[in-house]
Amino acid sequence: MHKKNFFLIALISWICIITTLSLASLNGLPKISPVNGDKYVHFLFYFILTFLLILNLGYKVGTNYSIIISFVMAVCYGIIIEILQGVLTENRKPEVADALANSFGSFVATIVVYLNRKRLNSIK
Repeated sequence: MHKKNFFLIALISWICIITTLSLASLNGLPKISPVNGDKYVHFLFYFILTFLLILNLGYKVGTNYSIIISFVMAVCYGIIIEILQGVLTENRKPEVADALANSFGSFVATIVVYLNRKRLNSIK
């Protein structure tokens, strides 16, 4: 499989995973034990999402355009998902702290990619 197709399939799959886990009822699952532990999960999910968006958007990893657009798209997606939790679900509620954790994960991914863009071009 061509790398470009692999990264696209990975991105689409990751978006489906985030959407499903964000909008599904998770009542039967155990709670994450650390205080605000779910914020680490939000951070990680959106770090990976932003990284995959950057890999898919630009010809070369880390072009300024692909980095900025990927960050904006991930942050907007995170905010939309939080709003949808309040609109579409009965047992989930939107939380500003979740949107901030999502945005921070995207921001850190953006910085990591920007600082390592030359090395990352070898995997693209």
